[in-house]
Amino acid sequence: MSALTDTLDRVFDRLLFLSPPPTLTEEPLNDEVGDEVSDKEEEAVPATPGERAFSFSLFISATRCTLQYVLLPVVLPLIGLTTDISLPLVIVLDLLAITMLVRSLRYFWQTRHPRRFDMLPLSSVILFIILFSLGFDLWQLLT
Repeated sequence: MSALTDTLDRVFDRLLFLSPPPTLTEEPLNDEVGDEVSDKEEEAVPATPGERAFSFSLFISATRCTLQYVLLPVVLPLIGLTTDISLPLVIVLDLLAITMLVRSLRYFWQTRHPRRFDMLPLSSVILFIILFSLGFDLWQLLT
């Protein structure tokens, strides 16, 4: 399994334009001997920058979908407001979501985060949907 993981790590290092990290010897994360961890300590673990970026990219995608499919075509015409900035706004949100998603993937692979392979399928599906939407929006803008 380690050979497959190493191969996938090298492939994604190339795809994400990362230099391979130096080989590290595995050391325990915690020098304490005790196994007892209180509930407050488990809940107080801060999110890593990659997890925050991934969460932010999901938030941007959700905001984009809400704007593109609910607010802009339905709500604004109902209250008598129509605007020509809706398509450029959605394109900007698409680009921001793609940037944050790629940034979070780069972080996960750069730090060899243990859950990087768990995030990959979800990230791939979201990236495909956003790229498809972006392509359609650009085609709509140009025609």
